[in-house]
Amino acid sequence: MMHSTAAAVFWSITVLVLWVVAVGGAAWAAVRMTRQPRRPPPSLPSPLDILERRFAAGEMTHDQFDEARARLREHELDV
Repeated sequence: MMHSTAAAVFWSITVLVLWVVAVGGAAWAAVRMTRQPRRPPPSLPSPLDILERRFAAGEMTHDQFDEARARLREHELDV
């Protein structure tokens, strides 16, 4: 069985194009992944922020808020 020269040229060019596409795609993906902006991790609210939100929502009285805030300040000094 004979193979034609045209078929050999066609497959050679096809393989070359596929390699260029694969290498180009890998390079594009690598650049895209390394240039993504880094987002800082979401910061958690402080205990005082949580306490203030609970007081603002009416979940605690002013006396409870003052007592809890005083406890938080005591623990801040311990650190």
